Amino acid sequence: MVRDDEIERLIDYIKGLGLKVELSPKIKTSDNAAAELYLYNSQITIYTNKSTSKLDTVLSLIHEAGHSLHNVYEKGRKVDPKFEDAVDGISEAEDQEIDTKKRHRKTILDNEIAGSRYWHAIYKETNMKFPLWKLEMQMEFDIYQYQEYYEKGKFPSSKERQAKNKELKEKYKK
Repeated sequence: MVRDDEIERLIDYIKGLGLKVELSPKIKTSDNAAAELYLYNSQITIYTNKSTSKLDTVLSLIHEAGHSLHNVYEKGRKVDPKFEDAVDGISEAEDQEIDTKKRHRKTILDNEIAGSRYWHAIYKETNMKFPLWKLEMQMEFDIYQYQEYYEKGKFPSSKERQAKNKELKEKYKK
């Protein structure tokens, strides 16, 4: 019941930013995204399935709301052409120079870090009840994944993600 209330508060919060929120069945994608902010920063889609916990949904909503706040406060609610070029550039033909791809990945990493700067504010403003260490652990995990993507050109494997999750749980549960 507490998580349901948190999800509702987050959805209302995001709607207050002028975005539509959609909870959608998880589709199999190459990037295994848990959520997306798209349609020119007008909609957040959170992908769920039977194994998605309510806390996972809450954390995905906070993640995407962080991007929204970054867009509001630092980009004047405008689509960031540098970020859009990076996303488009990554998905374009494989014949791009390695340096160009790495530059695009750096832009994406910087965008992820910028969005995460708003997570604590969202947590407080929406009166979340789950332990703060879980938010901080998720933030570090997300940045880790994008840092790996930036450096290596691919996201960590399932085995690497599991090992990092275990490491972070030990770190944050203390």
